[in-house]
Amino acid sequence: MLVIPLMIRWLLCGSSPTPVLRRVAPVIVVTLAMAIFGTVLVTLTPSIGGPGWFKGMYVLFVVVALKLPLLAVLWWLIARNPEWPGTLPKWTTHEQAEILAYLENEARRVRHLPDAIERLEYLSQEAWHVADRLEGDAKVDALTVALRVDLIASSARRERSEHDSR
Repeated sequence: MLVIPLMIRWLLCGSSPTPVLRRVAPVIVVTLAMAIFGTVLVTLTPSIGGPGWFKGMYVLFVVVALKLPLLAVLWWLIARNPEWPGTLPKWTTHEQAEILAYLENEARRVRHLPDAIERLEYLSQEAWHVADRLEGDAKVDALTVALRVDLIASSARRERSEHDSR
C-alpha cells in the first residue's frame, strides 16, 4: 500500500519536492476522463448478460480501475498539505527567505512613490506579522527585515514632512 503514494508522488512531482503543474494537469485530465468513462460503463451494467455475480464483479472492476485513480490523486494532493485552517503557517526555509526578500525589496522599490508612506506602513505590518510567526534564526532575520522596513518608512515620512514644509 505504501507503493501507491510513492508512485503518485513520482508521477506528480518528478524530481521536484512539490507537485508540478505540467505534470498534475495531464494526470487530472486523464483520471477525470477515466472516471467519466467509468460512469458510462456503469450505466451499461443492466444491458450486460450473465449472472448477478458477474455484473457485480464488472461494476466493482469499473469503480476500482476507472474511478479510484482520480480519487487517489485528489486525496494525495489534499492530504499532503499539513496546514489546517486556524493554525499557524509552516513555511520552508526557502519560503521564509523569499517572503523576507520580497518585503525588503518592495520597501526599497516603493520608497519614492507618492503613496510610499501608506505602502510602507502595510509592508511594515506584514514584516512584523511574519516575524511573529517564526522562531530561532529565522525570527532574527524577520525582525531585521521588519526594522529595515520601519527605517525606510520613517525616512519616507521625514522626506514627506520636509517636502510639505517647503
